[in-house]
This record gives sequence, structure tokens and C-alpha cells, in this order.
Amino acid sequence: MAQAPQIKKTSRIKNTLEGREKRSGLAALMTPKMIMSLVIIGIFSFAALVTLSGYAGDLREKDNGQAHALSRSAIGFGGLTRLLGDMDYDVRMARTEDVLYKDSSALRVFTMSRPFQADALDDLQIYSPTLIIMPKWITSPVKGSGGWVQKSYGKKHVWDADNHERDLKELTGEIDFTIIETDDKSVTYAATSTVGDKAALDKIEIENLQWVKGKKLVDIISVKEGPVLVKIEDTTTYILSDPDFLNTMGLSTKSRARFAVNIIDAVIADAGADTGRVDFDLTLHGFGGKTNVVKVLTQPPFLAATLCLLAAGGLIAWQAFSRFGDPLKTPRDYALGKFSLADNAARFIRIAGREPNMAPDYVRLVRKQVIKALDLNGRRAQDIDTILARREETLGLPNRYLDLHNRAGVTIDNMALMQLAEDLGRWKVRMIENTPHNKGESS
Repeated sequence: MAQAPQIKKTSRIKNTLEGREKRSGLAALMTPKMIMSLVIIGIFSFAALVTLSGYAGDLREKDNGQAHALSRSAIGFGGLTRLLGDMDYDVRMARTEDVLYKDSSALRVFTMSRPFQADALDDLQIYSPTLIIMPKWITSPVKGSGGWVQKSYGKKHVWDADNHERDLKELTGEIDFTIIETDDKSVTYAATSTVGDKAALDKIEIENLQWVKGKKLVDIISVKEGPVLVKIEDTTTYILSDPDFLNTMGLSTKSRARFAVNIIDAVIADAGADTGRVDFDLTLHGFGGKTNVVKVLTQPPFLAATLCLLAAGGLIAWQAFSRFGDPLKTPRDYALGKFSLADNAARFIRIAGREPNMAPDYVRLVRKQVIKALDLNGRRAQDIDTILARREETLGLPNRYLDLHNRAGVTIDNMALMQLAEDLGRWKVRMIENTPHNKGESS
């Protein structure tokens, strides 16, 4: 039996050409698609960052445990806003520093979380009746319980009185701010009011009671030790020295809650403000609705213009990345080398309008090329003419050399010159085809 032919195993040819090996590492990662994706992600991230920065105040966590109207912590005033709302008060959150004329008669409440916030009141032009609630407790967040706070871990749980005196100096002048530092909850205080018995209460249990006195301050509600609610002389600006009268921790009992509402009513009555309306300021706590460039461009009526600009930018970028073909190279003003001589000569001839006059010389030049291709150099002129005429007759050329030469002598414009060049080119091709010289060129 004949043996089956053995198939010789061939190994793969190793690629030794430079630049043909498989890319690895960073070179394989940075492909055009990957680079384009990174560019798109970067542009989107930057646009998102700019947009979100304009709405940072609106997106900030509201219930952060600080002493403001949106906080439900012990030192916050979320309980007071809910209590007033349940009692049919018109409670509003003020997010702008400017007070509109229609809101100028409503009571505006500024709550302080810490010292130095009162400095911002110096720059405000307060036109409406105002109640300023001073800060008291030094707190820290409770881990794992968002919005909850606890007393600080240090020995100091309340702010120094010197801070409050310095903060209020621009508004009230020289004052005496006092803190009764005691953690004894059995100590009670009895409050009296100058606007009637309605804002009075016995047995008030408050830790570290704060009170304030000053030459320009008029007492509204006081305890035995000193005033806790005062009014700046000749103004409708009121200062509550201790926040525990109104914060959520202070509304622990019905009597305390009723007393808190009485304080609000006492301020409204003494200032002649709108009855039953309270505006809580949020600008000092970073929740203001200030207008900025980002908000203007991303809200009607300018939103449409912004979208049109983005669409135009996208179209420009698309056109830049998807252009038709390679960019045209800018030619040199002056050519270099041998080409410069020919190019400059051609330009001079064109400027002078002498192209038609060169037609006879061009015809003779093409004839010399045909003679060289047919290897007729060295023969007599009469023999060359005879050979060319016979070849023209054999090939049945419609245009003979003598006809083309005669046309060159009467060519007077560029259109006729171009037609002559085309006919002369076809004559040359037919004359030298199937010659050894022409085959060598085509191979």
C-alpha cells in the first residue's frame, strides 16, 4: 500500500518588521477610541461641575444639625416652624438677603449657629422687623445619626460671652453679655414681660442661661438676673439672648411651647409687624437662593440660548473631527531647486500670455520624444519622416503630425492650445505603444 503523504508542520513566521508587533501596556490602552472617550468624559464632568457649583446652595444638606429653621436637632428651630405652621401662622423661608417692599412689614428671624455669624448682619440693610437669636451651645455631630448633635467632648459646652459682645457691638454699641454657667437643671427662672402678662412664665428650667444689658437696649422680657429679650433703641430690631426659649429643645413641654409662641407674638405686637407671619432667614447658613451666572444661563428664558450655544459648539467640534480629506498644504511663495526654475519660467510665460506662441516648440518636443521611443535617433531626417508617416498610416491615426504641426502655427488662445495638447498626447501614446521602450516603462 502506498504511504499517505506526510504533511510537514510549518511554524508561524516570526514578524520581524518594525512597527508590526502587537502593542502592549499603555500603547495598547491609548487607542483613538479611548482618547476620544476620555475627552468626552472630561468635557461632561467639567460641565457637570460648573452646573452643580451654581446650585450648591440648593443641594446642600438641609437637616445638618445646626441652629436654623430647617434643622430638626435639639438646637435647631424646625420644631418652632412646625408649631407655628400648625397654629396657622404664615411661616416662610427667606433665601435672599434683599427684602421686597411687600415683605418689609413681616417679622424676619435670624438664627445664629456660632459666633462671628452676627458680623454678616452689619452688611445687611435691615428694613423689616427683625429678631436675632444668639447662639449658645458648642455641639458636634452624632456619628451614624444624620442631623443629630451632642454637646462637645471638651469641658466647654457654651460659647464665650466675649464673642457675643464683639459680634453685637456694631448694632448695639457697648453691651454686657452674661452667661450663668451651671449644669444644675433644678435651677428655675421666672420671666416677666413689658408687653403684658401673656409673655410671662414661672419655673423655667434652662441650663447656662444667657442674658444681655446695654445702654441702647430696651427690655422686653426679663428674668430676675437680667433681660433675655431686648430691643435696640429707636429700631424694630430685637435680640433674644438665649436660644433655648425657642429651639426644639426648649419646646419640651406644653407650657414652654406656649411661652415660645408668646415671645413671637410679643415681638410682632411691639414692632407692629404683620400678625401671624414669620420669615426665617436661611442666607446666614448657606441656603440662600442667590442668583449667579450658572443659574441665569440654565433657567428660562436664557436656557434656550445656552442650548443653542452648546449645539453650535458640538457642531463645530464635529466638523473639526470629521473634515473631508487631509488639509491642503500651503504652497511656497518661491519654489526651490530645479523646480523653481521651471515653475518661475511657467509663471512668467503665463503672466506674459505667451502660452499659444509655444505650441510649435511643444509639438516638436513631443515628436523628439516619439523618435527616441522608437529608437530612430541617428537616422536621416528624410528616413525619420518616412517611418513616422508609414506608422501613422498603419495605425490609422486620425491626427497626423503634419496636421498637428500646422495647427500649432495658427493657435492663438489657450482653449485651442489645450485641445492641441490633448490630440498631441493621444498621437504620442498611439505612436509608441507596443514598443520595447514603452513596455519597459509600463512594467
